[in-house]
Amino acid sequence: MKKVADKEELLKVLDENGNDTGRLEKRSIVHKDKLFHNEVALWIIDKENKQVLLQRRSPNKRQNPNKLALCAGHVVGDETIETALRKEAKEEIGIDIDKYDIKQLAIIKRTEPQNHCFSHHYYILEKIPLNDLKIQKEELSEVLYMDYNQLKQLVMSNSDEVVFKWNEAYQKVFAILDKIIL
Repeated sequence: MKKVADKEELLKVLDENGNDTGRLEKRSIVHKDKLFHNEVALWIIDKENKQVLLQRRSPNKRQNPNKLALCAGHVVGDETIETALRKEAKEEIGIDIDKYDIKQLAIIKRTEPQNHCFSHHYYILEKIPLNDLKIQKEELSEVLYMDYNQLKQLVMSNSDEVVFKWNEAYQKVFAILDKIIL
């Protein structure tokens, strides 16, 4: 993982089509200047009970404190998408995802006020017991399973309880999830 002396992550800058520009830039600059970069997100789905694993962000987080989110994060330096996905799952919820059947869900282009990225969404169809998870206390305050339809309603209503908002990108994600879960 490439970091600069002040420990700020370096992110690979992409063009508006998702192509590597060959430039690495500090995370704060990437967000301030609205530069495209890669992120990963993992949906852990209990299909039998139609539930999705969510995590509540720590109240100490600068962005989106106390909001429900997925296991997700930035692709740092020269990491591959797959390496970043494994890293985030291990760091945030303490699991080795290599023992599960991981499938790609979608790649969405997000252009939000403080985040321009290509978000690579993956999923696992497996109910992972909550007591098997080891949450990263600096990042999260809890993990929980939520009914899929309840989550979708929160997102569709642009609830402040969740990080994601109902826009064209997430409409695409939820359309695919509907086919998988419902």
